[in-house]
Amino acid sequence: MMGRAIVRSAVLYTWAHVLMCACAHGQTAGKLRLLVDPGHDYAFVLDGKHRMQSRELDLLEGNHRLQIWAPTRIIVDTTVFVRGGSTRELLIRLPFSPEYLAHEQSVRKFRERMWLQKALPTAATVGAGAWTLAAYLKYAKTGKQLDADEELYRSSSDPGEIAELKYQRLPDHQEEFKKANTMLVISGSVFVLAAAGTIWSYIHAGNAPAPTFDDKERVRFDGLVWVPSPDGSGTWLAGITLPLR
Repeated sequence: MMGRAIVRSAVLYTWAHVLMCACAHGQTAGKLRLLVDPGHDYAFVLDGKHRMQSRELDLLEGNHRLQIWAPTRIIVDTTVFVRGGSTRELLIRLPFSPEYLAHEQSVRKFRERMWLQKALPTAATVGAGAWTLAAYLKYAKTGKQLDADEELYRSSSDPGEIAELKYQRLPDHQEEFKKANTMLVISGSVFVLAAAGTIWSYIHAGNAPAPTFDDKERVRFDGLVWVPSPDGSGTWLAGITLPLR
């Protein structure tokens, strides 16, 4: 009887040892290395509980759920198997969210609209300024010519030249000067109006509100999760996004 008890105890001890080894093997930890694009500001929720920011994780062998997110990106929800005693690399690229792509398109349209709102009046002002400059040069040229004719008319002693100045050259040059003066007034007025319109356009464009981005994926990600701290403790974290504009 004593021999049977010893044998029975040895068998039980052997089976207990085997089970303990199997349990220990099942609890072996493995390493998970995250290679995420973008790689600077992503965060993830591990197993639906712990919100973390880390590039390497020591995890028990088995399946682990990761919900990975970064600003302007879609949440990627995946499950990865970690094998004990080994290192696994997980390569994930987070796609841009539809809301962010729509926001980028709105920003492009806004910038194009602002550019046109400034460029068109500016082009009109530059054109009006060039017209005014050309009109002034014409005005100055005809004015000098008229002054020269009048000086020659006063100083000339040639009857034929005096008659030509009085009945042909002076009237023609006076008419050219009058037209040049009218053109200068018109072009100057257009330039002033164009400049005023340009100033108004710049002020209006500067006060126009730019499109704002509402990151709905962040609202989904900022749920109630447990955030562990380095000292082993942690805290519950609930996030919410409030639009300020």
